[in-house]
Amino acid sequence: MYITKKDRLLIKTLISEAEKKTRAEVVPMIIHHSDNYPAAHFRAAIIVSFIFSLALYYSPLSVINPIYYLWIQIPGLFFGYWLGHIPIFKSLLITKDEIEHEVTQRAYVAFFDHNLHLTENHNGVLILISLMEKKIKIITDKGISSKVDSKIWNEILANFSNSAKNGNIIKGLTEVITSVTTVLENYFPNEDQSQNNELANDLIVEAE
Repeated sequence: MYITKKDRLLIKTLISEAEKKTRAEVVPMIIHHSDNYPAAHFRAAIIVSFIFSLALYYSPLSVINPIYYLWIQIPGLFFGYWLGHIPIFKSLLITKDEIEHEVTQRAYVAFFDHNLHLTENHNGVLILISLMEKKIKIITDKGISSKVDSKIWNEILANFSNSAKNGNIIKGLTEVITSVTTVLENYFPNEDQSQNNELANDLIVEAE
């Protein structure tokens, strides 16, 4: 996915406006995928190798020695393993639980990698979108998580799904930022608008 300069500027403007209204530090991030999902490669290899044997069995070829059904599985294993690297096939071979676990884990790694845990008031908020999985996560530091119920974030995340299904990731992200800002403004208003900007307002992209 290519993020245009116009999209980046739009997100930066939204973040800048958000941080005028709240004492939180909001960081949006887009990544291509959260994990390589190696289990999907092996599942694909096993499935395709079985299909190769099945195809030989039903082919018009006359196979006398059963060992050939095993031999033909070898190229099937290699082909299936390669096929498992293609996102459209990989997405069919990973479970919802695996996706949930890996996207959540990747979001926490990003949270610490980009120093959201080092803000003075522990008020960092990461909004991470993982494109392949079409998943979004909101990770907050303890200064925010201690006051804002996770159910509030879950409602915002649920609304993102429709935009993601339609392929409009940027539109979905802007809606999430707006909703997150409204929540943060209620709990952590920046009454005197004197907060120092501790983290950059740019969209972080690891998907191009």
